Amino acid sequence: MNKMMLTTIAIGVFAINTNTAMASQISEVTNHTDVTLTAGSGKDVYPVVPDDTHDDDSGTGDMGSLTIPYASNITFGEHEIKQADANYYALNQKPHVQVNDTRGGAKGWSLGVAITPFVGANGKELVGAQMSLSNGKVVTKNNKSAMPKITQDSFKLNRAYQVVMTAKEGEGAGAFAAVFEGKNGNNENVKLHVPRAGVEAQSYSAELTWVLTDAPS
Repeated sequence: MNKMMLTTIAIGVFAINTNTAMASQISEVTNHTDVTLTAGSGKDVYPVVPDDTHDDDSGTGDMGSLTIPYASNITFGEHEIKQADANYYALNQKPHVQVNDTRGGAKGWSLGVAITPFVGANGKELVGAQMSLSNGKVVTKNNKSAMPKITQDSFKLNRAYQVVMTAKEGEGAGAFAAVFEGKNGNNENVKLHVPRAGVEAQSYSAELTWVLTDAPS
């Protein structure tokens, strides 16, 4: 009886294998799926550099598919007037400006900056003051697009617009920030040079204007 049981099992296995080998395709159908993508509105953006010190909210409110949603407000702090020329350094550790490009197609863009003179609370200009940015780097987060480029090692800011970061065609799609990172409380990559002549004891401020164009420089 044992021999017969074994034989029956062997035959059963052989039969299953035969049926599998003989299986053939009975039917094939094709269905459809689609998605439509439109240019971004700028409503759902996040900072690439979320933790700049001395600026709790760098949001600009800029909206659209090609925008500057974040730009750090930079502070140089409070200092005593010196007998000689002086250099002051930003307190911010990671001052930055961010570009978001959700137009689709990686068409390229250019980001530049200009600055007004530093003017005191009494309306007088801080004559000869020179702000500069150095050693910038491009930062992104979870972005697969080709990186834009910082155009040079350092920038002496003035009234004239100068390109800081540029993306040629095929680059810069998504979110990218130009960051001028340094030591927290004494960032030597963001410098304000103040000459000794004509300095008054008061607060001075200037406006940086960042300009984004929809084509590479």
